[in-house]
Amino acid sequence: MTSDRLRSPETERAFIGSILIDPGHLSDVAALVKPEAITDERLGKIYQASLEISARGGIPDYQTIANELSGNGHGVDDAFLGSLLTEPGTSQNAVEYARHLAKLAYRRSKRAEHLATANQFNNLDLPIPDDEASRPRYIVHNAADALAPRPAVKWIVEGLIYEKSITVMYGDGGTKKTWAGMYLAACVSSGAAWGEIETHKTRVLFVDEENGESEISGRAAYCIRGALADEDTDLKYISLAAFHLDDPKDEAILTAEILAQGAALVVLDALADLMIGDENSKQETQPVFNALRRIAEKTGAAIVVIHHANKQGGHRGSSVIKDAPDILLRVESEPDSHLIEFRTEKNRKGPAIKWAMHATWTEDRFYLSPADVQEKTKSLSKSQQFILDYLTEHGASPLNEIMGAADTCSPEAARKAVYNLASLKKIHRTNPETLGRVMSIWELEP
Repeated sequence: MTSDRLRSPETERAFIGSILIDPGHLSDVAALVKPEAITDERLGKIYQASLEISARGGIPDYQTIANELSGNGHGVDDAFLGSLLTEPGTSQNAVEYARHLAKLAYRRSKRAEHLATANQFNNLDLPIPDDEASRPRYIVHNAADALAPRPAVKWIVEGLIYEKSITVMYGDGGTKKTWAGMYLAACVSSGAAWGEIETHKTRVLFVDEENGESEISGRAAYCIRGALADEDTDLKYISLAAFHLDDPKDEAILTAEILAQGAALVVLDALADLMIGDENSKQETQPVFNALRRIAEKTGAAIVVIHHANKQGGHRGSSVIKDAPDILLRVESEPDSHLIEFRTEKNRKGPAIKWAMHATWTEDRFYLSPADVQEKTKSLSKSQQFILDYLTEHGASPLNEIMGAADTCSPEAARKAVYNLASLKKIHRTNPETLGRVMSIWELEP
């Protein structure tokens, strides 16, 4: 019998009711909640009917579902359906209900696996079970398997990060790697380019084990606004949960959370905080990367782990940190510079690349824009030159007028160029930032 702690009849009713009220939510929750996650038989039949109607191109509203189940012996009558429309809560909570039900379903499945294993141990007439009894230890493949068509790489960040991959992004303190990681999360969750690298929009989970909730919330807000996204952006974050991936219990909890959130990109900050053992020990670091590999395989998510460099500029710790990940990404930046240089030291599916981005902070946002590695001495970009020419001709000008006059570049490129030039101390703002959202006014440095 299923433990009452592992099922929630009230949430199941509210979940189905939210879909009946607004069938449009079904597309948001179908990937999170499978039919077997609904433990109430009648509610499960309603949910299954909703999925089948949607798969046929229909709209699974109250009347369509009533017609679908009418007279088929499902035990679902109009009175029962109607009662679901008055459940507490609102239809806007559908995704939260779905995540809660997905967590419970995952726990029930793991409980069933462990009970089955325990029963096999208890029965002396049966062989001792293998830890991976649910699947063969290995499969012998043949040449036909090798020559079969391979699925296309599913990129999260084009040419750089792909599904089920593990990336270690490392750099010295002050290289802005956490800012870069959070801005990456904001860009992927909103479908914006990360600098000039295309991303593919998906749900993102950022796990902070280093900075604390206040700091990481502030950085998330800056990066979300910097990616021109808003409160509907599907970026979630956790702070100081004390996940230790060399502990199987924490591995299971994090796996369940990623599945519940439906995240296809997970950013973990930082490696040293994700383990109890010594990062310099191969024997103690290898289990952490084994856990990361299992998490990636079970969830399908791409995982980015932020890590620190050593005094010589290489990655800190065991050689496992270089050997185990699919992508090793080095980040370099002087603490007093806005220029950040990136280069892949390893990428199993993509080319070795080297690029740079310019970090810009304004009064309420942070973003990265494309830059040349020789930015300190290079000639100005077309958009930057436009800004200098415009201010030379017109004098101090509001940002909206500058953007509106942009003819050799886009208004957005002009906006970014303004802040880039300000960070290079070629122009400055004439009205104080304390004025909040009042339009900024800019002029040339004397």
